Amino acid sequence: MLEQGSDLTSVAAVVLAAGKGTRMRSRLPKVLHPLLGEPMISHVLRTLRQAHIPAERTLVVVGHEAEQVRAAVARYGPYLTVEQTEQLGTGHAVRQAEAALAQMALANPGAAEQVLVLYGDGPLLRSESLQNLFASHFTNRPLVTMFTAQAADPTGYGRIIRDAATGDFQAIVEETDLTAEQKQIKEWNPGIYLFRAKWLWPALARLQPNPRKGEYYLTDMPGFAVETRQEAVSTPVQTLLVNGEEVLGINDRLQLAEADSVLRRRILEKWLLSGVTITDPASTYISVETELEPDCVIEPNTHLRGVCRIGRDSIIGPNSILTDAQIGANCKVLASMVEYATLEDAVEIGPFAHLRRGAYLEQGVHMGNFGEVVRSRIGAGSKQGHFSYIGDATVGPNVNIGAGTITANFDGANKNKTVIGANVKLGSDTVLVAPVTVGENAVTGAGSVITRDVEPGTTVAGVPAKPLPKKAQPI
Repeated sequence: MLEQGSDLTSVAAVVLAAGKGTRMRSRLPKVLHPLLGEPMISHVLRTLRQAHIPAERTLVVVGHEAEQVRAAVARYGPYLTVEQTEQLGTGHAVRQAEAALAQMALANPGAAEQVLVLYGDGPLLRSESLQNLFASHFTNRPLVTMFTAQAADPTGYGRIIRDAATGDFQAIVEETDLTAEQKQIKEWNPGIYLFRAKWLWPALARLQPNPRKGEYYLTDMPGFAVETRQEAVSTPVQTLLVNGEEVLGINDRLQLAEADSVLRRRILEKWLLSGVTITDPASTYISVETELEPDCVIEPNTHLRGVCRIGRDSIIGPNSILTDAQIGANCKVLASMVEYATLEDAVEIGPFAHLRRGAYLEQGVHMGNFGEVVRSRIGAGSKQGHFSYIGDATVGPNVNIGAGTITANFDGANKNKTVIGANVKLGSDTVLVAPVTVGENAVTGAGSVITRDVEPGTTVAGVPAKPLPKKAQPI
């Protein structure tokens, strides 16, 4: 495998993402259709980054719904884009990148001396395979290094034609142009190439439109390389066999579902072999960006979306949905939803709890069924038993939040803050009308409506709540 170094810094990537994707039967551009919750092109861009090709050396060719694709790509880094205003084939698409890559080379001498071309609808390619492609290219120095794949039935793909005597690459023939004999060939062309830039650009200018479709096909380029006679090039075209599963393109929603299954299986296998227990892989969905520590347990029908982190010995599920959730060690999340929230160690929530954006539960917090927290911090050891809502609040340690307690945080215009001190006991059905502060060691009676600040150590009750006489305390 190629180590990151000077050779690799000369590689620029061109991602072809201009097509409409007619067979998707959708208004959404094909490369933006979701795969495990992310646009499929995001998986391609991640693979490039993992292979040490950063956003600054990646150019995305957009076309259909160009602005929508640009906006989506920008979420993942400072990617360069260029528009193919007319979709005149893959060769024409790559030509649109020439000027932008020339500018890249001027700004960063040595960059874009090698040009990798791949597709935005090929999300299953592994970074390890790309690194193998780079290593082979820099070892043997051909004009073109390309992947090929084998299939029992390669229908729909161009075939690799080789010299019968030497086995050397000769050409790529598209399926519509195959003879009966060539249709028996099992080696097919995935369309991923690494070119020498100095050879690529003049050779691209030689392309002629296909007589049937009027498009310029990049598949003609390796054949041009074979025709090239340069003493310094002993092997004009080098091929590298790759697992066909990795280079399958997505053209319709059936293939999208199949790719989703492949990616899910890879992720599940990775974590199962890393010491994570997944009790029912068939009903478990884990995003590419999720990180799991050994000995955590993922129960059936659990979805881990976005950037989740699950600590050691935590149990998630069954029937839980987590999105961008940070979960500490020894936590339990039972049949609950956690969105953009954080749990420190030894926190238990559920069933049917809902943590929304900005919820932060400190160590040892217990949150029972039908509790909800948003934009709030719950102090260590506090208990929010059930049927309660805490919004825009800071709750101290060791607070007991009685059933039915809510913070009335919205006054029709603003979200107001509630502050609850340490060791407070909130009686059932307490309503805290924000902004309001409840001091340490205070107690509220059942059904109290707190409209004014409560002094530390005071017991209040009523509507609106008032301090009780000392002889009446505690409730």
